[in-house]
Amino acid sequence: MAIYERSVLLKAPCAEVYSFHGDPRNISKISPPSLHLEEVECRVPACAGEEFRLSVRQFGVRLEWVGIWEETVPDERLVDGARKSPFRHWRHQHLFRPAGEWCLMTDHVSYALPCGMFGRLLDETLMKLIFGIMFSARHKATAAYFDCPGGG
Repeated sequence: MAIYERSVLLKAPCAEVYSFHGDPRNISKISPPSLHLEEVECRVPACAGEEFRLSVRQFGVRLEWVGIWEETVPDERLVDGARKSPFRHWRHQHLFRPAGEWCLMTDHVSYALPCGMFGRLLDETLMKLIFGIMFSARHKATAAYFDCPGGG
C-alpha cells in the first residue's frame, strides 16, 4: 500500500471547507485542466455509506469512478473509498483542523495500483509525480476558491 499526503492552509472555517468537499460536484472547480468532469451522480451532503458516481475524461481517456463515503465526521473528516476506479485500492481522507480562523486541510491517500510488480514500478516513478502535480493544482484552486469575496 502506498501513501500520499499533502496539506494546505485555507482562509475559511473548517465547516465551510468540509461542506465544499462533501459535494463531489465541486471536483470540477478544483481539478487541473487535464481532468474533465462529464457526469456526477451524488446526494448532498455526504453521508457515510452512500455512493457517488463520477464520469471523467483525463488525457482523452474516459474513467468511471464509483466512490463510497466511508466516514463523515462534520467539520473534521471525510473519508471516501472506491468501489470502482483505476486503483486496486483507494482510501482518501480529507482531514480538517482549525488554525485560528482558518482551516488546515490535509489530503491523506492510501492506494494500490493494479498489475503487481509493474504497478509498483509505476507508483515509484510516475504516480508520485502525477499525485504531486494533481494535488498541488487542487490545493491552489481550493485556496483561490476560499479567498474569493463571498466564499467563491
